[in-house]
Amino acid sequence: MNKYIEFIVSEINKVTTNCGQILLFGENIDKGSCLSGLSRGLKVNSNGQIINIGNCELTHFGIGLGIMLDGGNSVLFAKQMDFILLGLEQACSTFNFIRAFKSKSELGSFTIVCIVCDQGFQGPQSSSNNASDISSLANIPIYCINFKDDITKVISNNLVAKGFRIIFVSQRAFNSQINKIPLIHGESDCSIFKYSEGKDVTLASYNFALPETLKIYNYLKSNGFESDLYHINYVPNHSLEPILSSLKKTGKLVVIDDSKSIKKYGDYLASKILQKGIKCEYIEQVRRGSEDKDYGVCHDQMIFDYKKILKFVSNRIS
Repeated sequence: MNKYIEFIVSEINKVTTNCGQILLFGENIDKGSCLSGLSRGLKVNSNGQIINIGNCELTHFGIGLGIMLDGGNSVLFAKQMDFILLGLEQACSTFNFIRAFKSKSELGSFTIVCIVCDQGFQGPQSSSNNASDISSLANIPIYCINFKDDITKVISNNLVAKGFRIIFVSQRAFNSQINKIPLIHGESDCSIFKYSEGKDVTLASYNFALPETLKIYNYLKSNGFESDLYHINYVPNHSLEPILSSLKKTGKLVVIDDSKSIKKYGDYLASKILQKGIKCEYIEQVRRGSEDKDYGVCHDQMIFDYKKILKFVSNRIS
């Protein structure tokens, strides 16, 4: 299980083959391309089912939320984030109604596992890459999984946990080798994962920028600088204390975010730094939205400025 997508499926199967009654459903999830491989090889225990369903995302969300309301467990597999938008009325209005009258302890589980088409050359209906906006709109946890250890922790802790969440996967990474760099620490709510320890700069990765952030880490290391490296998921109201503590040590922050959201969770981090009065210098490597031409068939990849980051890290705070 050396490929990113194969490892994700294997981790899902570890849960679904042992969790009791569960429904896995989606459009042709065990036929044809099996959602470009996302659902190929899925397994359930003797009390579970895998069902192919038609093309109606608004209904799919309603089914999952209904099963959750009844105390059951289900996982919806979706081809791309663009289709998730069709179910947002359920994700917001229906789920808000449910949680207004039911505590999480009374609910079952509904998880969506969905592809982000971030490999480029896909066109306007395969271009959404703004998980943080969905998290903010629906006020639900959203996880963007990157490396071996965070994939394992997110899936094992959340796939059939009570309540509702979305796990996004990067199509760009599907056939890449899974990165096995070990975690130093992971928060219990899977909001923050720490991958390296250093005194010179804090690197904060969002969305699917962790592979590029690791390259930046190695580039800085080759130039004599050590970094604290974090990956942050979109978990509402999570504590930023690990990163704030890091900044008190390093005094420098680089936010790396390859999503297309205009408003960034990194902006929230910056506001907390100001509120806490932490002496810190800050730069970002991010995309904020897209130009009109970028919604067509295009390269659709973010360009990172390594030399700018090195210059920033090299200039010490006086």
